[in-house]
Amino acid sequence: MSHDAPSPAPAPAGTACLNCETILVGEWCHHCGQEGGPPHRTVWELCGEFFEMLTHADSRFSRTIHTLALAPARLTQDYIDGRRVSMVPPIRMFFVVLLAMFTIHALLATGHHGVHITATDRAELAREIGNWSWAGHERITAWVRMHMLNAVDNPTEVLSVMREWSERFILVMLPISALILWGLYYWPTRRALYEHVIFSVHSLSFAFAVFTVSSIAVRIVGHAGNLLLLVPPVHLYRHLRGFYGVGVPGTITRMTILFVASLVFSLILLSALGLLGLELGAGGES
Repeated sequence: MSHDAPSPAPAPAGTACLNCETILVGEWCHHCGQEGGPPHRTVWELCGEFFEMLTHADSRFSRTIHTLALAPARLTQDYIDGRRVSMVPPIRMFFVVLLAMFTIHALLATGHHGVHITATDRAELAREIGNWSWAGHERITAWVRMHMLNAVDNPTEVLSVMREWSERFILVMLPISALILWGLYYWPTRRALYEHVIFSVHSLSFAFAVFTVSSIAVRIVGHAGNLLLLVPPVHLYRHLRGFYGVGVPGTITRMTILFVASLVFSLILLSALGLLGLELGAGGES
């Protein structure tokens, strides 16, 4: 408990724990772990506990982010080796970063009132869509034409569906990244898949955090904020090099393969997201 906040008076020796009724031999119950003391607390004591919780959580989070930014390989290896008390668990940090990213992007998007297509543009798009076909696949051609025409009439709904599902699609990048790393580093490291998952969580958390900060910076300083997007590749190189211990040529080669494979899977996921947006956001009859 923080020394600045009042602590409840400890229970007298020999008092039974209020939770499990074990006789106390100290300030904390050695059987269930509950703190001894009276069941009723003052408002001031509750405020003290809340303040301690905030400062403790903030200390762990800031320490974890600092290590992730400057010594990512050490952070990942420490977690795998079991040195975890001083850091935020990787999965929790990943979801906190994702929540912050989606929340901030939603706030930055405030004020955009959707997409408006003029009658002239709509006629031009309709003509181009009508000329499109997939040779030998009449049903696919008809499906795409119908949904694309509906999307032209209601683009905001399609984009809304895509934004909603993009949050779930991003989660798919985590196992994909881990599996790619497992294949790339099966030899000579032979690390377990679990270790690649922890690496991927830390790496993606940093990349998403930088992407979020870059989005804010673009609003403040303009396109110069996009320069922050140069940081993740450098960070990834240091992370790969330090964690897997492979030489410079091997790291660069694997990093290039990882980038190409991730790009291919990202395009596949984006295509699937687009088709899902058409199906759910523009599925009405034309």
